[in-house]
Amino acid sequence: MSNPISETPAASQHPELARSINSIMDSGLRDSGQHYVIPTGFEPLDSALDGGLRTGDLALVGGLPGIGKTVATLQWARNMAATGVPVVYACYEHDESSLFSRLLLSEVGDLASASGDTTSSEIRKAAIDAGSDPQAFDNMARGSLVLRAAKSRMQAYGDELLICSASPVDLDIDALDKILAERGGNTAVLFVDHLQKVPAANGHELTVEEIAIELKSLAMRHGIVVVGVVGVSAGGLGMRRLRLQHLQDADGIGYEADLVVMLNDKVTAVSKRHTAFDTLRADDFKGLVVMSIEKNRNGPSGIDLEFRKDFAHYRFHPVGSVLEEQLIDGVMITE
Repeated sequence: MSNPISETPAASQHPELARSINSIMDSGLRDSGQHYVIPTGFEPLDSALDGGLRTGDLALVGGLPGIGKTVATLQWARNMAATGVPVVYACYEHDESSLFSRLLLSEVGDLASASGDTTSSEIRKAAIDAGSDPQAFDNMARGSLVLRAAKSRMQAYGDELLICSASPVDLDIDALDKILAERGGNTAVLFVDHLQKVPAANGHELTVEEIAIELKSLAMRHGIVVVGVVGVSAGGLGMRRLRLQHLQDADGIGYEADLVVMLNDKVTAVSKRHTAFDTLRADDFKGLVVMSIEKNRNGPSGIDLEFRKDFAHYRFHPVGSVLEEQLIDGVMITE
């Protein structure tokens, strides 16, 4: 007796739409590039995520303006590209020149941190101006070993990191999809900075939740990681510690996201009892940002980590630690 299921035209014409468990076991997923883990380069964040970010996932990074969301995600993009991972960074906040300069400044900071040296204001200014005035940078670099080394480090991964400087009229979801398709699978991670500024598609204004749905679809369809930067709702602006529920369209995007990492300044997010009688400790806390894993479909959540700011070089120190102090749960700032 024939099997009617095996004779279904759709099944025979489109065998790629579904595979048996035995087929998956025989051919595997990793060989086809459908699933793998990509480290951010931040520890112990990668350890907490069992290696890093996973293809097919939507990861969201949230926090107040100025907390370091772009700093962190651009640094992750750089770290990934430096290990040979092809990355697209689509930014609706900064132009191409600014992103280039910030990457270069981050490299200067890495070199200074590794050597224990400090960088002069002239060197930092040269790095900041590099994107808009490359000739002046080259002139300055002739007399600066650190600038030449920083540029060389960028050139080593430059082909793996594609920057999309977005204006609100020409880089909608369809355009992002087209970029990924044109690269023919040569993208492993797409960064979108940030969700609130992704423009309308075909005249239809999208909510942040709808954008998250579309980005999750991109992640699964192209077999990539999508990392989205997301801002907070009006009700979250006065909170000492931001949680997932304080993000814009929190219910919807919280459901769509596979991973949510929230950024908070340590000095405001920890209980006051840790700093009430110790001004030196309070000053130290001002230099630290807490990265909290609020949601994680692939592992444990509720993990709080801390990383030291080096915003003079537009970077975080990539080696942090597990937070020891107790965090508060919300609380409005009234003083």
